[in-house]
Amino acid sequence: MEILKTTRRGSALILTMNRPEARNALSIALVHALHEGVTAAGGQRDVRAVIITGAGDKAFSAGIDLKERATLSPEGKAIQSRSLLTLGEAISASPKPVIAAVGGWCLGGGSELALACDLRIAADDARFGFPEMTLGAYPGSGGPVTLSRLVGAARARDILFTARTLDAVQAEQLGLVQRVVPRDALLEQALAWAGEMEVTSPLALAALKRSINTGMSMSQHDALEFDQALRRPLDLTRDYAEGMRAHFEKRKPVFTGE
Repeated sequence: MEILKTTRRGSALILTMNRPEARNALSIALVHALHEGVTAAGGQRDVRAVIITGAGDKAFSAGIDLKERATLSPEGKAIQSRSLLTLGEAISASPKPVIAAVGGWCLGGGSELALACDLRIAADDARFGFPEMTLGAYPGSGGPVTLSRLVGAARARDILFTARTLDAVQAEQLGLVQRVVPRDALLEQALAWAGEMEVTSPLALAALKRSINTGMSMSQHDALEFDQALRRPLDLTRDYAEGMRAHFEKRKPVFTGE
């Protein structure tokens, strides 16, 4: 059985973690497959968005594969955690928007994976949490950093210090997810969200994503200068010329990513 299913729906590439019998636990092999899928999508001009989701009705991902972890040396455990951290970095570096479509349990490494994505849509049965705190450790693939930047340090402390579980509505209220939908509509709504982005230039979207992700760690002055360095070259692209023509001709632009 393939551990990662790759399918196309229109301009969206869907990466489905396919270990439902293990609640899509993140083995090293699965994380590497996700990394390869995200990286490959970045070079495909006809892919406008990537959607990561989980197979089955139990979980997006219950986290790092603890059965695998129990067999690993200390060095192997570090490699396992680092592989998930590196996947998050690949998602951030991808020129494509990456959407996590979360249904059921989304715990530990599963939450870290979801938070590493650009956008998150949750089914109404989604549950988020970081149970590592009850195991004598804490999230080991960047979760505390990502969570703090998303919801603020005080709220991150509350979630992590108590190891409490958040339902979909609570996650939306805190800004962990942007949309909550019925479970049976999860994938279709994620695809519709991806479709909304087709009105934008892929070059502009890629530059904007980079500006936001990189600029957050800069001073305002440096972030503004970096943003301008990304924005100004767009004026010279074919997509910009097409967008301007379409505006005056009162039609939808046809962007080619050039």
